[in-house]
Amino acid sequence: MPPPLADFLRTHRDTILEAWEVEARRMPAAQGLSQRVLRDHLPQLLERIAELMARPRAAEVADALSHVSDAHALERLGEGFDLRQVVAEYQLLRQCVLRLWAQQQPTDSWEAAFVFHEAVDEAVAASVTRYMEVRERTFQALDRISAAAIGSPDLSTFLPRLLQVLRENVPVVDSVAVLVREGNQLQLESAVGLTLEPDFRVLIGEGFSGEAAATRQPVTVHNVATDPRVVSPALRDSGIRALYAVPLLLEEEMLGVVLMGSRTSHEFSDEDRLLFRTMAARTTSMIARAQAHAREQAARIQAEQSLARLRASEAQRERWEEIFTHVGVGVALARAGDNVLEDVNPAFAQMHGYSREELIGRPLVDVFAPESRGVLARHVAASSSKLHHEYESMHLRKDGTRFPVLTHVTALRDASGKVVQRAGTFVDITQRRTAELERQRLLADIEAERSRLATVLDQLPVGVMLAEAPSGRVVLGNRQVESVLRMPFIQAEHIGDYSSYPGYHANGRPYQPEEWPLARSLRTGEVVQGEEIEFRNQDGQRTAILTSSAPIRDRMGQIIAGMVTFVDVTELRRAEAAARQAAEFGGKLIGIVSHDLRNPLNAIHLSATQLLHSETLSARDQRAAARVAKSTDRMKRMIAELLDFTRGRLGGGIPIHRTPGDLRQVLRQGVEELEAAWPDRTVRLRSEGGRYEGEWDAGRLVQVVSNLGGNALQYSPPDTPISFALQDRGEMVELEVHNGGNPIPPEALPHLFDPFRRASSEGGGLGLGLYIVEQVVKGHGGHIEVTSTAGAGTTFRVLLPRVATMTLSVTAP
Repeated sequence: MPPPLADFLRTHRDTILEAWEVEARRMPAAQGLSQRVLRDHLPQLLERIAELMARPRAAEVADALSHVSDAHALERLGEGFDLRQVVAEYQLLRQCVLRLWAQQQPTDSWEAAFVFHEAVDEAVAASVTRYMEVRERTFQALDRISAAAIGSPDLSTFLPRLLQVLRENVPVVDSVAVLVREGNQLQLESAVGLTLEPDFRVLIGEGFSGEAAATRQPVTVHNVATDPRVVSPALRDSGIRALYAVPLLLEEEMLGVVLMGSRTSHEFSDEDRLLFRTMAARTTSMIARAQAHAREQAARIQAEQSLARLRASEAQRERWEEIFTHVGVGVALARAGDNVLEDVNPAFAQMHGYSREELIGRPLVDVFAPESRGVLARHVAASSSKLHHEYESMHLRKDGTRFPVLTHVTALRDASGKVVQRAGTFVDITQRRTAELERQRLLADIEAERSRLATVLDQLPVGVMLAEAPSGRVVLGNRQVESVLRMPFIQAEHIGDYSSYPGYHANGRPYQPEEWPLARSLRTGEVVQGEEIEFRNQDGQRTAILTSSAPIRDRMGQIIAGMVTFVDVTELRRAEAAARQAAEFGGKLIGIVSHDLRNPLNAIHLSATQLLHSETLSARDQRAAARVAKSTDRMKRMIAELLDFTRGRLGGGIPIHRTPGDLRQVLRQGVEELEAAWPDRTVRLRSEGGRYEGEWDAGRLVQVVSNLGGNALQYSPPDTPISFALQDRGEMVELEVHNGGNPIPPEALPHLFDPFRRASSEGGGLGLGLYIVEQVVKGHGGHIEVTSTAGAGTTFRVLLPRVATMTLSVTAP
């Protein structure tokens, strides 16, 4: 008798599944699955239905089958089955069971069949519902993964966003990490909610993540703290309980491993694992895309760098070709074996009078002069034995002329070090040799000039020294230095050694090294003229040395040396002192004599005046008395001039006492005195309009008018007039005194105002009149000048300031 349906399901389960598998394999999604994966949870489903049929209770069908149906729906979703295929699986299972059971001629009641159909329908409904829920959740997660990938082409920005999505879509998950494959290792790329070593690495096959990569299957760790497959101390101490590792597979290529961990549970649900695997699968393609993008970027950068290097190389080659073509020296390339010219630049060809085409392919020896060809082999060997070789030789032009050439050769080697080519530069040194000969000639001339200069310096009556700048080292000194300085010549090495010379200032202070005239000329370029220095020898003898120095500059104006001269003026200073003492004595003597002569002259003048007024004298005696009076006046003027001269030399200058007045009155007074003294001569006075008030010493200015007028009357023809003219010049007043006659000799003009000098031998007097005029004018702060020509006559021009601008007296020179 056939068994009941419940027993039939248990006893014929394998037969039922074999028949179902044959039918299910016809679906495309099931063809590539293994038997274990294909049958999945169906054995459990048949067992649960058999249990329900043994004790049929409709209220328990959904509860009894929900877990099995949910698990099956998740597995099929993970394998890529669509909803129609999941339903079709259950329909095929129903058909197979009923067909095989009908073959047994069952007698069960309709209640058993009803329960079977209800169980299958419930399984279908549960699977469909679960399938739809999980698919919706998966689609949402995948959408968020896709959104995270948008705008994140590189892993560094994409992975943190991806891990955050994984973490948010699986509630039990609180930590996620991605390890990327690098060779035979897994390298931590990014982590969220998990702290690992920044350089965390694990070999493929080592640890749970390495196991997932090696087996290419998901790996679950239920207890992180105790599982030996957890090799990271940081991970073991992180507080995570469960870990789930999923390999990232793209076709046959393993890209890495993604981990999810939970601190709240030791187990992940099938739905969580399915969702995690699905998201990991999507992540794989995105990681692959990001890696491809990174490789593309790297390739693009490398290509751009290669292109830049190529362009730089091309630019460099073009620059070298430009240099090779336009460089001003000859360049040639020759083969190492036979020294045949492979290439030459235009300068090399032009140097030898050929075109480039005529030289390329010819032996290098053809451009050498016959006398230089014999040593070419020796120079070639030398260039192969060292990095560079340089030599001079004689070359031959196409027209047969010879010229000297400086050659620099470099051997070019291949990777093995073998010389394959030689490069040489060739410089025509004709001008250099000519310049060298000229240099030798100039050096000989300079040496001859130096010898002549040394001879001249030794013959000079003064000491001469030359020193370098800026050190001050003395490089030359003639033999007169020792005789002038009366001490041995000191070869000073620097300015500090100048203190060896015992020189003193006028106040007795020793010269410091930097104070010497030569040191000042070397350092500042100062030109020193006639600085007197006192030298004191060890024996106490004192020598007066007149020192002059000047810098020597190059073409750029830089000081390169300095020169100093020494002149012994000891005897000259002694003579000047003696002459000065004699002059002072003579001046004092003249002053004393002039002062003492005034009393007897006054007596003589008084007596002569009385005799002139006497009526008892005869005409002859009156003429004699008049001559005596006139001679006495002349002697008084001479004595007055001598006293003024003596006062100017010894008394601090001719005293000037200014008082307010009108210069025209002073001029009239002087002119009137001249007219009285020279009644037979014509004296003219012209005063133009203007202002002539000022502060003047009237008596001294009358003396100026008298002396200039007397000088004009004395040196002009008797029938010619003399003229005085005043003009207002603003702050100055100008006085001109003019006379005709012979001009003053040109050689006398520079000394016209010197004491005891006269323009000519005519006339009398001591020659002090014009000297006193100049001193009075200078005492007023004024200026006097003279012009004298044959056509225009002689004119003295005096300029006087209205108010005092200088001291009231001027010391005579």
